[in-house]
Amino acid sequence: MNRLDGLQERRAAVIDRWKALTLAVYPERAAEFIVREPDRFRNPVGHLVGENLEILYDGLLADAPAETMRAALDGIVRIRAVQDLSPSAAVGFVFLLKQAVCEELSGGDGDPAAEIEPAGLFDRIDRLALQAFDLFMRCREQIYDLRVREIRGRAPRPHTSLRAREIEGTERSGSEWAGSETKGEGAG
Repeated sequence: MNRLDGLQERRAAVIDRWKALTLAVYPERAAEFIVREPDRFRNPVGHLVGENLEILYDGLLADAPAETMRAALDGIVRIRAVQDLSPSAAVGFVFLLKQAVCEELSGGDGDPAAEIEPAGLFDRIDRLALQAFDLFMRCREQIYDLRVREIRGRAPRPHTSLRAREIEGTERSGSEWAGSETKGEGAG
């Protein structure tokens, strides 16, 4: 039995530890609520984080292609991108899986990291973290683009307003000329 088989047997314990480490970036009361509230509608963050961590864990152990795990990773990263978290805190949850694995396997003899690394698990975790950072940056760019559009929509645009007045003035002048000729002919 290799270490990855052992991690599959300890799946629930590793995921629970990973979830606890992941939620440690939140204030204590919020983290407690996320852990304790089972209703997915009252606690969508906890539900999505828990569900997607399981998918990511299983995908990493099975060496699933990156595209297969993108949706699960995206679910967590999108939530964290809109929260007031630094980039390292937002995507750092991926690296915390290494800590959870080592803590779970530390009961065995030898260095758990040395025994897992030949199986490539930690390399897959590193690649997943890079993918998480790419997703996070894309989400933050979208947020900033939306903010800029919102600000532009609210802010007065004198150059645009002036140009619109010039165009309107030109059109009025033309119609005024046409109207004045008509009026002039009827008046005379």
